[in-house]
Amino acid sequence: MKILHSCFALLALSFFINCEMKPVDDVYGLSPEETNQLIAGLIANQSLRDNGNGTISDPVANLVWQKCTHGQVYRAGFNDCLGAPQGSLYNPNDVSRAGAIQVAFCDSKTHACNSISFPQVLQGTSSISISGSSELFAACQNSNYLGATWRVPTPIEYQRLVIPGRAATLQFFPSTQEEDYWTAWSNQDDLPGETAFAISFDRQSYGVERSVVKTQRNYVRCVRQGP
Repeated sequence: MKILHSCFALLALSFFINCEMKPVDDVYGLSPEETNQLIAGLIANQSLRDNGNGTISDPVANLVWQKCTHGQVYRAGFNDCLGAPQGSLYNPNDVSRAGAIQVAFCDSKTHACNSISFPQVLQGTSSISISGSSELFAACQNSNYLGATWRVPTPIEYQRLVIPGRAATLQFFPSTQEEDYWTAWSNQDDLPGETAFAISFDRQSYGVERSVVKTQRNYVRCVRQGP
């Protein structure tokens, strides 16, 4: 009987030893899966070049992006976007925005702020009898960053940033807001012209294209043609 009890004890001990929880390998707090996604994203985004002046070049697409979201201020000494006063007028404790400003596609839910022909591109002068003004158009047009002329990106241009994944994108574009970013295109399937396209930079719906009411306020990252 003692021998039988000893056998059971050895079996139980063996079971617990073999079922011991193994430590999870991680790299800088990322799981192996997240690490693999980051590496894959960086490889996919290898055409991007940080110019060290607040701009990111994509020579393959012949584009130059502003590193910071509209409203944020580039800090050369840190190569980041934390140079603007933190928080906002309505929420001064909201430091996560780093000064990012939301703007409306148009002050009118019509085609007043975009062309009529496809693609229905954002513009500063109305093509129809109804007049309208666009904070979005002015945000990039009036930027004059580094003395260049900037514009709002198209959905296709944004896709070059989001395809590699969120972690890879943040390597080049810090302080990106986890919300929608306006594109320059109105929704051509919306006949009254009430909506335009935006791209989600939220981690739960990253890269999803949305149709958003034009008077809603969202973020924007300005772009221009290279070099």
